Amino acid sequence: MNEVARLGHARIVLIEDDPESRASLQMLLEEEGAEVVAVSDAEDGAEAAITHLPDAVICDLDLPGMDGFYLIQRLRDHEIRGNLPPSVAIALTGHDGEEYRLRSIGEGFQHFMTKPAHPEELVSLIQDALNARAVV
Repeated sequence: MNEVARLGHARIVLIEDDPESRASLQMLLEEEGAEVVAVSDAEDGAEAAITHLPDAVICDLDLPGMDGFYLIQRLRDHEIRGNLPPSVAIALTGHDGEEYRLRSIGEGFQHFMTKPAHPEELVSLIQDALNARAVV
């Protein structure tokens, strides 16, 4: 574990259908001090996000059944209806096309990252986004 856990006790919902990627990302985030709920599909991810009201959501876009766009639409709708502060949302995908980035931002994700996620970049992105959210 790092000398300083950079993610403090941030609550993060991680949605990734690949078991190995999910486990490695969960371990990385927990080593940085985050409390992580990790699930494998958009339906469970939406329920986890609505139940836990996380500080951040990291979501693969290509998921079985329903995609990450479905999840972010449900989460944003819940936040608006409940007058809740929006969670930081990061789209994580193997697609590097500009159309995926633009659609992700348009659908409600604030950040977009292509796979494989580089641990240092991901943790820094989450840390910076959470710090910016705390200032607002």
